[in-house]
Amino acid sequence: MYDVIVVGSGHAGIEATLASARLGCRTLMLTMNMDTIGLMPCNPSVGGPAKGQMVGEVDAMGGAMGRLADETHIQMKVLNRSRGPAVQCLRSQNDKKAYALAANRLVLSTPNVEVRQASVVDLVLEDGAIKGVVTALGRVYTAGAVVITTGTFLSGNMHVGLQQQAGGRLGEGAATSLSHALGKVLRLGRLKTGTPPRLDARSIDFSRMARQPGDPEWLRFSFATPYSEGYLNQVDCYLTRTTSETHRIILDNLDRSPMYTKVIKGVGPRYCPSIEDKVVRFADKDSHHIFIEPEGRDSNEIYAQGLNTSLPEEVQERFLATMPGLERVVVLKPGYAVEYDFVYPDQLAPTLGCREIRGLYTAGQLNGTSGYEEAAGQGLVAGANAALWVQGRPPFVLSRTDSYIGTMIDDLMTKPIEEPYRMLTSRSEYRLQLRQDNPTLRLSDHAYEVGLLSSDAYEQIRGLHGTIRSFAMAWQTQAVPPMHQVDPPARTMAALMKRPDCPLEPLLATIPLADRAAARTAAIDIKYEGYLSKQAQDIKAYTSQDAMRIPEGFDFVRLGGVRQECREKLMRYAPRTIGEAKRIAGVNPADLLVLMAAIKQHG
Repeated sequence: MYDVIVVGSGHAGIEATLASARLGCRTLMLTMNMDTIGLMPCNPSVGGPAKGQMVGEVDAMGGAMGRLADETHIQMKVLNRSRGPAVQCLRSQNDKKAYALAANRLVLSTPNVEVRQASVVDLVLEDGAIKGVVTALGRVYTAGAVVITTGTFLSGNMHVGLQQQAGGRLGEGAATSLSHALGKVLRLGRLKTGTPPRLDARSIDFSRMARQPGDPEWLRFSFATPYSEGYLNQVDCYLTRTTSETHRIILDNLDRSPMYTKVIKGVGPRYCPSIEDKVVRFADKDSHHIFIEPEGRDSNEIYAQGLNTSLPEEVQERFLATMPGLERVVVLKPGYAVEYDFVYPDQLAPTLGCREIRGLYTAGQLNGTSGYEEAAGQGLVAGANAALWVQGRPPFVLSRTDSYIGTMIDDLMTKPIEEPYRMLTSRSEYRLQLRQDNPTLRLSDHAYEVGLLSSDAYEQIRGLHGTIRSFAMAWQTQAVPPMHQVDPPARTMAALMKRPDCPLEPLLATIPLADRAAARTAAIDIKYEGYLSKQAQDIKAYTSQDAMRIPEGFDFVRLGGVRQECREKLMRYAPRTIGEAKRIAGVNPADLLVLMAAIKQHG
């Protein structure tokens, strides 16, 4: 018998397994293929807007994604440099094979972890609780908690043109039996995602494209990654574009597209549309950017970012040849779409545990999200809570005020999922607090108290925080060097930093690279002190009213004085606090006043 079983070995499965193991639970990872642990089936990149922040949050709680990305990156850059720190973020291009190998080594070498290659086909349930799983070979593995992280494999169906093939990824099968088992106890829906063709680098004329280099400075996702000059050895990406001829070929072949012939029923991600969607929806545009990104240092495979498609393979070859630099391109793997089952996440608690089945947790694309980073954040929360459940300890819950991961989970629980959910900076009301540069300040104390961070890691973080404080204190009294003095003069560095017309980067340029990230955090906190103080007040007000608990078993059916739509939404989502109720679409302020009065009367 195991304490926790994790089904799946993608980014959610990895973080769930490692989190459970760090908390001292004997943990079994079951995967359909041990060679695909940590595989990056779509773009081998990590981070980006809001996603980079989530990678930092996973890292601040002891997770693996940030360290793996730092170890295997072939390019690293900061996005949105021209904008404020609330939306600036890291993005790495990674070596696909190296990332998966590093993830495999980490999982297999972690204490308390065992890995078995097996396909799970059924759940063992007893009196409303999970007791284990059944494999395709009939073996039963028992555990006190189970975390399902099956990604796109539940009844997965792949489409290239009007050709279909069962599977969650090209060359891999589908988890149809497990989908049926979950469908008996949970409401499932259908979503769709896609991936672009992979191109042979040897057939591309890069001279006809715009070079996209990495940033010429040391950058890292993980607080634990030591300074290295490896940032000097980066691989270039490139930029090309579609043409009017590209668009003509796509439009002429929409009758062969599974999306436009209604063969695909699932809804795809609005913020990562297929090239067919782009050409149809943005008919006024004569071209779209296509990013040509290597999949590794020693690989000939190129990822064509922006070209998700499910058109027939020969159509893909024809429209690719109309783009600058791709006139003689060789397609190694065609793009394709995947339809798959997902769990409606309004059936989950903030722990990512199923409300109706004790000890059962779900994480990743299974919960209606898209992206490696969203999956990793959910995996860590689900794995930690599965372990805490087994140990009889209080749950580990994140909120909108402390993390993007908490924001995502809250959104999943309280908003209808009509397309794959993608985290965006605009989804957070507190994004100036939830920056790329400060996740350890927000989350590491809580993670250490629970046991997700080791003593050594926590001491390293405390040292980092001491460095941040040292910079902040020094700048309060340090005089402005003549080279940075302005008119009218500023008395101290802190006073200079607060000026709206004073950029921070020139002031940080003389600080050693190894300490520059800590200095930047201190400088941002000084520069935006007024805004941060106001946001802290907003958070205090938010938590005071929104923390009002709705009694367990509160009868929403008998709640009078509210609209029928509100009553139906409250019954469906079963919010546990006024804050959760407030964020449900269809519940307005007048309804909340009635609900709060009823709660006081109930109590």
